[in-house]
Amino acid sequence: MSTWDIDVNGVSAVLGVYNDQLGTEGGGLSEEIDSTGVELGTALESVKSPPVEIVLAEFLEYYSEKSETMFLKGLSCLKGVSEAVIAYQAGDYEMASTAQEDAGSIDALDLDACGEGS
Repeated sequence: MSTWDIDVNGVSAVLGVYNDQLGTEGGGLSEEIDSTGVELGTALESVKSPPVEIVLAEFLEYYSEKSETMFLKGLSCLKGVSEAVIAYQAGDYEMASTAQEDAGSIDALDLDACGEGS
């Protein structure tokens, strides 16, 4: 691990671009997911055929689950890479390795802790 040679500025630039594409502060994938969900919801409200309504509702549920997972995995990658580089800069190669291993794991986001107290 001590043989790592990370271009911190380069990683930072890539993370910035990916952060914008993911849309963690608005726009990007996040906005597209929300917009598509709203449009599917509008279509569901407008449907007058019970069989079509059932299928559309099932698709909306499927879409919501898959798009949330996709967004959270992307967010976990950003977090893991960022934490790995910070640990690398501090010379904590063990922590950098752990952060790198956790990148892409939704469990590593600790979402339960974020919801406590609400």
